[in-house]
Amino acid sequence: MTTNPLRLFGRHLATLRKQRGWSQETLALESGLARSYLSGIERGVRNVALANICALADTLSLPPQEMLAFSGEAAANGVAQARHGVAPRYSPAVEATLRHMAELSEAEQDVVAAVARALARKPGR
Repeated sequence: MTTNPLRLFGRHLATLRKQRGWSQETLALESGLARSYLSGIERGVRNVALANICALADTLSLPPQEMLAFSGEAAANGVAQARHGVAPRYSPAVEATLRHMAELSEAEQDVVAAVARALARKPGR
C-alpha cells in the first residue's frame, strides 16, 4: 500500500473520473486542463494546485473536499463510492469526436484542448 499523497490523490481522481465513464480527454476538455497534466496527476508525478483541485471538483460536480478524501484503505485500493448517478450520454457527434481524439498524439490532443478552451472563453458563448 502506498502512502504517497500524490499517488493516492491520482488514484482517487482516476476512480472518480472512471465512475462517470469519462476518459482523460473528456475530463481535460470539460475542466480546461491539459490531458497530459491530468495524466501526470493520475500517475502521481504532478503536484496539483489548489485552484486545479477546485476546477476538477466543479467539473465532476463534487464538493472540493471530496477531491481530498483519498486516505484510508478504499483510496489505497483505488475504490471510491459513487456520489452521483450514471455516466452522461453524449450525442453521436461528441462520441465520434472523443473516439478521434483518442487516436491523436498527446501533443495533438493538447492543441485541440487549447483551441476548445479558447473557444469556450470567446464572448457571446
